[in-house]
Amino acid sequence: MSLPLTKAPPSSRWRLERSVFLWQLLLAGAVLLLVCIAMTIPQELARPEMFFFGVVLVFATTAAAGVIPWGRLGKKWTILVPVFDIVAVVILRTGEPSLGSGFFLVLPVLWMATYYGLFGAILGPAVSMGALIGGLFLMDQTSITTRVAGALVIPIVLVFVSTATFLGTRKTQAQRVLLRQQAELLESAFDRARRDERTLDQVMNTVSFGVVAVNRFGRPTIVNSTYRRWLSAFGTPATSYFPAVDYGEDGVTPLEPGERPHERMLRGDSFENLIVWYGEPGEKRLALGMTSRPLTNAEGQREGAVMVSRDLTAEIDAIRARDDLVASVSHELRTPLTSILGYLELVLDGESITGQDREYVDVALNNADRMLSIVSDLLLASQEEHVGFLLNFAPTNLAVLAKQSIQSLKPVADERRISLLLTSIGSPIVYADEFRVRQVIDNLLSNAVKYNHTGGRVSVAVIGDEREVEIFISDTGRGMTAEEQKNLFQRFYRAESVRNSSVHGTGLGLAISQEIVRAHEGDIRMSASSPAGTTMVITIPREQQEE
Repeated sequence: MSLPLTKAPPSSRWRLERSVFLWQLLLAGAVLLLVCIAMTIPQELARPEMFFFGVVLVFATTAAAGVIPWGRLGKKWTILVPVFDIVAVVILRTGEPSLGSGFFLVLPVLWMATYYGLFGAILGPAVSMGALIGGLFLMDQTSITTRVAGALVIPIVLVFVSTATFLGTRKTQAQRVLLRQQAELLESAFDRARRDERTLDQVMNTVSFGVVAVNRFGRPTIVNSTYRRWLSAFGTPATSYFPAVDYGEDGVTPLEPGERPHERMLRGDSFENLIVWYGEPGEKRLALGMTSRPLTNAEGQREGAVMVSRDLTAEIDAIRARDDLVASVSHELRTPLTSILGYLELVLDGESITGQDREYVDVALNNADRMLSIVSDLLLASQEEHVGFLLNFAPTNLAVLAKQSIQSLKPVADERRISLLLTSIGSPIVYADEFRVRQVIDNLLSNAVKYNHTGGRVSVAVIGDEREVEIFISDTGRGMTAEEQKNLFQRFYRAESVRNSSVHGTGLGLAISQEIVRAHEGDIRMSASSPAGTTMVITIPREQQEE
């Protein structure tokens, strides 16, 4: 029973057999050309029987190279082919030395040095020299000196050829190994890039906001599924990343060419929270808050841009619903307040009320009038398009206004044993709207009392110089956190701790106060805040242009 031969992989075996046959076919072609030359020369061959025996040996070896399954035998057995080639070439040279067939030894020597490393590089010239020396004794038509010289020159050439081939092969193999390692590294980096790309794609398609990225040529590179879903809801084709028409913040005015968000993104503009409406008015609509930034490379050159969109539809609808509620309630309050004011004025016009009762009714009338003003401010705050305040400028004494505000709040402060102090330095006269500035002072002073501790203190200082007058309102209350200070002048904002307390408010006082002060070209700010209290500062310039 014979043992099975170890088979090489089919592809490797085929490459080995093909390589052996091609190397041998090269020598066979050269010998065939030599035979043609020998047949055309007029002189006879020195030893024709030896010459044709060498030819037959070469072609027989070629046939064996093409028939024998070298892949099954293994690479080490293929060395027999170049060895037989060396013997055949030496026999050819012995048959006719003048044809120079000895130089054909270069082919098998090259083969052995290329395929079998150092062993082949040594074996090829050694076998060639042995065969040439053996062939000397078969020649008789030349002197011994000529024979030895011919036998030595060719091996010396073959040694150089074999050495150069061996060194070149080693260098080529080293380069091949390096290239293989680089290819593996490149493939590994490519695999990581593909994994990262898949991860990025999955993340982009998971988030609830829209993402669009373009390269420097304006072609989209990223359009995530959220943004694509928004576009498809309005009939935008898959080949585009923007709708045919988009509308501005008011929802009814189409954006002009050059001002549309995708055009600004392509120009490399940076913008933040740009509100854009998709969809026709009166139909299904989508409000997006868009932010865009250009993308740059390591040299700072622009490589594209990215735009992130957030769905603001529910938020804007909620704000509009809130404003509608405020407007509705304010309208409902104006009617009874107007009636109250009318009847109080009738009481004051009558002659039946005198003395202390008239003073009480006058206070009620003033407060009802102020309540009507607050209701009007709520209506103003709920309007979609802010039309501003109507101001009546006149010389106004801010110290007197502060004193009146303190007197108005004194009963509330006395209930909680909060002391109210007033200080005036310099001239307190400014050119302003007395009613509106009093409204600002009332708002700040009311907050200082409402959010103060029982038994605390509120200090009001009116300080004037040549250009402006400042009003400092300080309390000993709870102070404000950094987050609360950030949203201090935002409409309807109330801190979490305040919302959960018994202190009521609308969250509009400071926002309206800021608008009033800015209408006077002044400023309102928080000067300091700590757990020991808060200081607010109102700045009003002395001169204003009446509008």
